[in-house]
Amino acid sequence: MMFYKIAVCITFLYLVGCNTTKVHQVEQQIELEQLLNHSLFNKLDTPSEYSIFELPNAEKEKFLAYAEKQKQSEIRHDRIIYNYLESNLANFKYHGDTLTSAQALKLSQGNCISLAVLTQSYAQALGLETSFQEVTSQPVYAKENNVVYVASHFRTRVYAPKVEKKDDNIVEFFRAGTLIDYFPTRRSFYSSSADYNDLVSKFYSNLAATALADKQLDIAYSLILQANKYTPNDPELFNIAGVLHRRAGDLQSAKNIYQTALSNNEISINLISNYQLLAKKLGDKELVKELTSQLVNKEKDPYELLVIAKNNLQAGHAHQAKAHLEQAITKAPYIAELYLELAKVRYQQGNIKQTQTLLEKAIELERDNQKIDVYQAKLLSLQMDK
Repeated sequence: MMFYKIAVCITFLYLVGCNTTKVHQVEQQIELEQLLNHSLFNKLDTPSEYSIFELPNAEKEKFLAYAEKQKQSEIRHDRIIYNYLESNLANFKYHGDTLTSAQALKLSQGNCISLAVLTQSYAQALGLETSFQEVTSQPVYAKENNVVYVASHFRTRVYAPKVEKKDDNIVEFFRAGTLIDYFPTRRSFYSSSADYNDLVSKFYSNLAATALADKQLDIAYSLILQANKYTPNDPELFNIAGVLHRRAGDLQSAKNIYQTALSNNEISINLISNYQLLAKKLGDKELVKELTSQLVNKEKDPYELLVIAKNNLQAGHAHQAKAHLEQAITKAPYIAELYLELAKVRYQQGNIKQTQTLLEKAIELERDNQKIDVYQAKLLSLQMDK
């Protein structure tokens, strides 16, 4: 069982970015909602924005009483939130579900989005401003029911209350605050800045991805619509909407969604990869070739490298397959399937000893008992051939 540890960085010098002027395009971009085939799905109720952050009355009273005591000790307001989280969430368990603040408190579990939501609730109770950093942590990649999950999470920056300026001519470039990281023990990589709208959208889109994995298409559709209200130009929403339509059997709408995203330059590796999968399903070889070339020029996740390696192996390019698999293992040494595929390559290359070692490693890492049985059968067959 994994428990949360919370790290804090008290930031006294935080550079505030300058405003930039956006050039409005003459041609209006097509919005995602216009591309959905609404006739395929039923719109269902989804959690309201208010309900995501609502604290139970008893918890809110407890927190505010704690905050008052801390204020009497002249502890800065943003630091109070960190102190409260540290003292009250020591036994908070990691769980993949994305939960509201109330749910997370009741179950004492949740993922990093759940904790970012909970932190936002406390910040709202004290009237403090926040921003977020999207961070990628190890382990990063997982695959379940043919859905690739890229595990990124949010760190929360809670700003200190604004200090009234004595001179209106002084421009504030720095902002005091506290950066709260819920996974300090993992190796984390800063990905991008985010704001409140990104957090709310991520909450809904995470639930949509879970609904898709459970084949609850109406729920996924409803949550995509909700997330889109907050981040209408998010390429990952276009991506998940494309997957939704593909699973509903509307391949043409899925293609239209992906193509519109590319035309609007709303691009992510996930989107291109799923578009490529759709193109193969449609038998559009030219489109597959075009999308493959786009992926070559982008940073690839381990599952994309795995697909490339399998294609290399089928084409008889074992050396290239080996290089791609080794690159993938460097990125994600915890994925069993990478070792299995590399074992196939080394077997073709006549290296039986390394093939056996790689199969043993795949068995060690695999969590699926059925796959473990398959790997063990391959290993046993290899040993009997000696």
